[in-house]
Amino acid sequence: MTRSFWTNLKTVFERRTPAVLFALGLLVYFSRLLTSPPGINPDSARAGLYTLDFLYRNVWPFYIYQHFAPTPLLIYLQAPIFPVFGFTLPALRGVTAFANALSVPALYIACRELLAGLDRRLANRAGWLAALGVLAFPYWTMFARHGLEGTLMPLMELLVVATLWRGLRRGRRIDFALAGFVLGLSQYIYIVARAFPVAIGVACLAALITDRQLWSRWRGLMLAAGIASLIPLPQWLLFLDAPYTFSARLGESAGQLIFGVPDTVRVFLEKLVNQLLVFGVRWETGYNLYSTRPWLTPMLFVGFIIAIVWGIRAKLGGLRFVLAAFGIMLVPDLLTYEGTAPSASRLMGAIHFAFLIAGIGCAWLWRWIETQPRLPRFSRYLVLAAVILFGLEAEWDFATNVIPKVNAYPGLEWRAGLIEQAEADFILRNSGDPILIPTSEYTRASLAFLLADRFPARHGAAEPPLTPGETVTVLGPVDPERATTEGIPAGFIADEWVLLKDGAAYFLPPLKNSLGYYGGSSEIYASNGVLAAVATRAQWFPVEPDVAPVSASFVYGLDLTGYTVAYFAPGQSVTVTLYWLPRQRIERDVQLFVQILDRNGEAIASIHDWPLHGAYRVRAWQAGETVPLSYRLNIPAETPPGPYRLVAKVWDLAYQRRVELVSGGDVATVAGLKIPLPPPSAQPAQVLDARLGDSIRLAGYTLDSAAGGLKLTLYWRASAAPDFDYTVFVHLVDAAGNIAAQADAQPRDGEYPASIWTASEIVEDERFVPAPPGEYQVFVGMYRWDTGERLPAAVDGERVLDDRVDLGRVSVP
Repeated sequence: MTRSFWTNLKTVFERRTPAVLFALGLLVYFSRLLTSPPGINPDSARAGLYTLDFLYRNVWPFYIYQHFAPTPLLIYLQAPIFPVFGFTLPALRGVTAFANALSVPALYIACRELLAGLDRRLANRAGWLAALGVLAFPYWTMFARHGLEGTLMPLMELLVVATLWRGLRRGRRIDFALAGFVLGLSQYIYIVARAFPVAIGVACLAALITDRQLWSRWRGLMLAAGIASLIPLPQWLLFLDAPYTFSARLGESAGQLIFGVPDTVRVFLEKLVNQLLVFGVRWETGYNLYSTRPWLTPMLFVGFIIAIVWGIRAKLGGLRFVLAAFGIMLVPDLLTYEGTAPSASRLMGAIHFAFLIAGIGCAWLWRWIETQPRLPRFSRYLVLAAVILFGLEAEWDFATNVIPKVNAYPGLEWRAGLIEQAEADFILRNSGDPILIPTSEYTRASLAFLLADRFPARHGAAEPPLTPGETVTVLGPVDPERATTEGIPAGFIADEWVLLKDGAAYFLPPLKNSLGYYGGSSEIYASNGVLAAVATRAQWFPVEPDVAPVSASFVYGLDLTGYTVAYFAPGQSVTVTLYWLPRQRIERDVQLFVQILDRNGEAIASIHDWPLHGAYRVRAWQAGETVPLSYRLNIPAETPPGPYRLVAKVWDLAYQRRVELVSGGDVATVAGLKIPLPPPSAQPAQVLDARLGDSIRLAGYTLDSAAGGLKLTLYWRASAAPDFDYTVFVHLVDAAGNIAAQADAQPRDGEYPASIWTASEIVEDERFVPAPPGEYQVFVGMYRWDTGERLPAAVDGERVLDDRVDLGRVSVP
């Protein structure tokens, strides 16, 4: 009776093991939300903003720009969570924390299925050891809390392994169908998941070669493959229609293939060695802020090695299946370059396979110890005890050593989102009053997400909803140019604000001198004690910007209606504000290009930007609202005087092409700009009062003969902006009245054409006229190049013959 009782209890416990492990997973992963640093990851925050657009603007995300891939699964999973729990950090991280809690029993089930035909006890032990190992993997539990989409991969992978291997054992179509469905669905998780179908294919081949009996399940495998191909069909249709979306990440520095970098063989070998070190020696990656410990504790690493040796020597289909899948999932990191250190995100698909392998090896070692009659009875529990003790030591070190250092580490507040968290806490506590924050602060995805719960609506606001004299709180960063995980902002622009009021965020253009500050300031500190921002009370006295009209319509339904340009000079930064108006809902994500071109069409300054860094992307804009976007362009110090052109372009992100204008072409000219000439370097030798047309005056000149020709300096002055780019002609006339030499060119050889002259500006125009030796009479005039018509010329009020001004005689040696 006693034996029967314990047997029944053991059976019940085995049946409840997945539930027990799930409960442990919930405890571990959700406790990290409370005990770990309160930072927020910008990638997960931006995905949260996609969910905001989905919920409030009905924008169905599919191609996710910041991930360079169709990865919408996380967003659709978050959509029912945020309305219930709000746009908060626990809600942002909750989906991935829950998924990772599910991955713990999934590890157990996968082990049980892979080894079920070999030894039931071995399979159960392997599952327990693998599950306990991953629970005590501090870096993974910390990484999973970020809410990153890739952390859904382990659960999906383990479900595929469990259901597919169950199908291979039992031959049930439902198992193969489920495996195919989850495998297809995994393609919408993360770009690295594209390697997973390949890994499963290679793993199945390894299993079939090892165990010939599995060939009888070929129909089930074909069913799984068919369903797995059907589910991601929309993704493949996108790849065919817009090929860039398939390989976009490989064009980025954070994911390019190593074959495109110098010394490929060395890089490959270094990455391979570093990957091997990850398992049992040291984890080294720039993203790892929390620990440099290896993936596996010493006991699990021993099990990992044992399982590899066992899998090579023994013909075990399940073990060879998982070893093959693990090896393939290392390839995305091995073949991409971001340095030679392993990438945490690109290795996400291999992490749980490593624990699964280690659990199998430890279970085999446990069984071997039990078969040794000379060892004491208690030794059979040494493997389990070692796994638990090493895991507890890792947790203790993490809690008492690593996290305190992270919280106190100088400079980490910029990378861990602690500054944005402090700013958000202050804003949410004072959200009853209007608050102004710099646009460069709001467009950090981390802060925009944290404010979305209280300010879910976003609007362009060329005219702010504030009354003159209204009191506002101005929140200013201590260092607006600080480095973060998102890099330096495109440009902190003074007096450019986002207004937070009445549940909405309003994007304002730069409004210079619109605030009257009074009273003292209050300091805002991050959780690690670093000064994050300063809040000051002010009154709003709007100074309307001088907006010049523009008329440019792009075919996607996006209009450019106006602009403002600040001071434009060499060696300075110029602020450009463009006013955009969507005529209709924009269906594609676009980037906006702003460039300043010289007279040859070459860009001297350029910036291309995902509007507002994704905090309010174009697809979420409402038809009819005006959205001001400001840019700071740095003008090179060596930029010469002359005419320049401010242009705007719209770039389709998925199709990698310019969006055309309704009127034709794909470049919208916004405005003509110029860098003025410096004052003349010398005074004219001869003063003159010659007028050409209604707006141009020749105020003087200097004649100098030189070997082979004439050196001539003309001093032009405009009384008003000329209408055309006139051409200057210089005639050297000999004694017989014939033109012996002639030089025609725009002023300063076209580098400073007449059409950009302003009233009272003096243009010093030096030129050389080649001529043979002799005595010449020098004449000067202007004409339109397109018609050849000369400007009427007058000296001292008298019209001159042939509309050319006589500058006197010169002798060319």
